[in-house]
Amino acid sequence: MEELKIKAPAKINLHLEVLKKRDDGFHDISSLFTLIDLYDNIVFKRNKDKISLKETNPIENNIVLKAATLIKDLYSIKDGVNIELTKSIPDQKGLGGGSSDAAATLVGLNKFWDLKISPKELIDIALQLGSDVPFFIFGKTAWAHGRGEILEEHPYKESFFLLKFPKLKMSTKLAFEKSNLEFNDSPNKKILDAKDYFNSFEYWIRNNYSEIDDIFKKLKAVGEPRLSGTGSTVFMEYQNLEAAQLAKEQFPELVLTKSLERSPLMQIIE
Repeated sequence: MEELKIKAPAKINLHLEVLKKRDDGFHDISSLFTLIDLYDNIVFKRNKDKISLKETNPIENNIVLKAATLIKDLYSIKDGVNIELTKSIPDQKGLGGGSSDAAATLVGLNKFWDLKISPKELIDIALQLGSDVPFFIFGKTAWAHGRGEILEEHPYKESFFLLKFPKLKMSTKLAFEKSNLEFNDSPNKKILDAKDYFNSFEYWIRNNYSEIDDIFKKLKAVGEPRLSGTGSTVFMEYQNLEAAQLAKEQFPELVLTKSLERSPLMQIIE
C-alpha cells in the first residue's frame, strides 16, 4: 500500500462522572461517549524506514508520533511512514482530538503495514497512549468505565449538537490537578435519563473561569448547555435538525454537528 486516508472523529461526553483516584495515579470514571461528525484528516504515505509527521498546526509532542513509534517498535516494523495531519478538531477543548488521532494512527498503520492486529489487541495498545484512546478504537456510542478502557455499547440515538469553542484551552492534567473533585466509589445509580447527565468538572470550571460561566448563562436562552470532557467546549443537544438550526440563528458562531452511529475507522478495522 502506497497511501491511506483516514477521518478521525471528535467525541462528546454526554455524561462524565469521576469516581476515585487509582493507585496507578489515574482515575476511575463512568462516562457516556458519543461520536460527532467533526473530523481530523490523516494521510499515511510510504517511507523507506523513518516516521515523519507533517502538521497544518504543529502540536508539541504530538501523540500521533508516539502512536506510530509505539506500534512500529512493538511489532519490529522496518518500514517507515510519512504522516500528514490536518486538524479541524480544536486542541484542548474536551473533544478528544488528540486521542482520536492516536487511535486513527494505530488503526491506519495496522492496515497500512498489514499487521493483522485484532481490535482487542488494538484497544490494549491504545490504553498505553491515553485513557480516551480505546473508545475511538471501539468506535460506537458507549459507556466507559475503569480508566476508560472498559467499554459497553450504548444504543445509538441520532442527535444534533451546537458547540461553543471558548478561547480557554484546558488540559486534562490541569483539570484533574486543580479541580478538587469529590469522589464517589461507585457510579451514580440515578443516571437513567439524559436529564440526569452531568459532568464532574462543570462546577469547578464555571467557578474558576468567568468566560465559561458567561457562556453557560447566555446559551440557556436556546437550550441546556453542558461541558464536554474536562472542557472547555460547551455543547447543547437537540433531537432534530430544525431545533438546532433555530437555536443557531440566535448564536451564529456556534458549530452545528451531528452524532455518528459508527466511526469511519470501523470500516478499516472490519
